[in-house]
Amino acid sequence: MPAQIPRTTQHDLASRGGQPFRLFLHVPPGEPPPGGWPMITVLDANAVMGMTVDVVRVLAYLPREAGVRSAAVVAGIGYPTDGPYDLVRRSFDLTPPPGREVPAAEGRQASRTGGADELLDFIEEVVKPLAARAAPIDPSRHALLGHSFGGLCVLHALFTRGGAFRDYVAGSPAIWWEDNAILDAAKRFIAGPDRPSPLRLLMTVGEYEQNLAPWHDPAWRPRMEMMKMVDQARNLAERLRPLPGLELKFATLPGDGHMSAFPAAVLHGVRFILAG
Repeated sequence: MPAQIPRTTQHDLASRGGQPFRLFLHVPPGEPPPGGWPMITVLDANAVMGMTVDVVRVLAYLPREAGVRSAAVVAGIGYPTDGPYDLVRRSFDLTPPPGREVPAAEGRQASRTGGADELLDFIEEVVKPLAARAAPIDPSRHALLGHSFGGLCVLHALFTRGGAFRDYVAGSPAIWWEDNAILDAAKRFIAGPDRPSPLRLLMTVGEYEQNLAPWHDPAWRPRMEMMKMVDQARNLAERLRPLPGLELKFATLPGDGHMSAFPAAVLHGVRFILAG
């Protein structure tokens, strides 16, 4: 028989705007903590839902040895596809507004960007209530985890909807997108007098996301130098670190490039979330 992710169900749903999603929902076994389970919402779940659930299961098997408090409900935001990514959809769902129309080019479909607020509304209006019907959830321990455009979406959620989650894991965030527009949102967040508290943020980035790794094509160098993934993430972390009520951790992942940094971000992110 086909292998399955333990204690995980699949739900094909739609946002208020009619965008189709495939939601993966994992509920751990046993009794929840007194306040309910923490809940981790992971983006690009077609790629990493199984991995995320397995990390939760392994850490929660011996929680004191792993340094975590409990297991967690995991809600994975994915799409009706068997592939790891739906590149057109994620370009819309994971990028902040206002967005733009991206014309088709060689090897690339036409697409829209700027749909992150619709995705975050879907999480609030559909995903969280569905999870709460499946298991008791601690409303003070919601977490959001994403990588690349997903990491950008996590930062957008932190800067514009800080009360929606307590824990934010931004892996390899695409800060460079739209001429670093997310930094304007960061500036407003830093200056804002009414930030919710407590907030926790983990930002990770691979060692080889700005410099060429031995296996990289040298033709990638100009694009890597334009994006400045490591410098941008580190600089943003240093700007956010002094903020009262924000617990911040920044990690450079040794030996990792952009794609291998996603699995590493899941491991580091789940540990960060469940230890808090």
